[in-house]
Amino acid sequence: MRYCGIVSGGGYQHLCAIEEVREPEPPIRLRATFFEPGSVEDVAAAVRSFGDAAVAIAAPFSPPKDGRELRVCDQELRRRGVFPLEYDEQGRRMFQALANRGIFAPPEGEEAQDGAIAEGAYSEMPVFETNPDGVFSALHGQRVPAKRHPIGVQRRIVELLEDHVEDDGGELWFRRIEEIDAAASALAAHRYAVGHACWVGDPSEGVIVLPGSRLPEMFSAEGAVPPVPRRPLPGGG
Repeated sequence: MRYCGIVSGGGYQHLCAIEEVREPEPPIRLRATFFEPGSVEDVAAAVRSFGDAAVAIAAPFSPPKDGRELRVCDQELRRRGVFPLEYDEQGRRMFQALANRGIFAPPEGEEAQDGAIAEGAYSEMPVFETNPDGVFSALHGQRVPAKRHPIGVQRRIVELLEDHVEDDGGELWFRRIEEIDAAASALAAHRYAVGHACWVGDPSEGVIVLPGSRLPEMFSAEGAVPPVPRRPLPGGG
């Protein structure tokens, strides 16, 4: 089985697929394969060719309802310190291209705004929405620094390595940030398939799936970026 992560960037879709590599002794290693960026149709065709696969798409499934700025799932992530992804047409088309495989939705009549993923959900609903920064924060248990900060990129790669994700083609350190986000999304697909994931949002408008049995009330930013001294500008008033 493959665990796929798809991220939009630069007008293309970036696909990473993870497979388990089992050894006589633990831990289970996760071999990541990165593919050339492509169109929605090309990436959807690649995913279909894999056969049995869980697929995390890092793009909003739907726009906000009733003229609101954010969906409930986006508000819940923002409250925890994670910036939501912007809705775009390519993301919508990616979901449409894979919709016949089954898109995750909480049970009908669910009134809660968060919950654990039921074991075996991936067998009927292998496709779901995720958020890479939310994935890294959930795995790390703390808000990750922004990607514009060098330590933000470092923390993301180290988190993947600590979760035993191995680059089949070389080194994660050589990858573009879209590929790192795709690997994180693929890792979320793996956690989803093994029954260690949760969802947040309003089931009527789409939800976001992240690793872990439940999201914390807040992702702390304390210590995320070490403090550095900065001198005042000369001649300042």
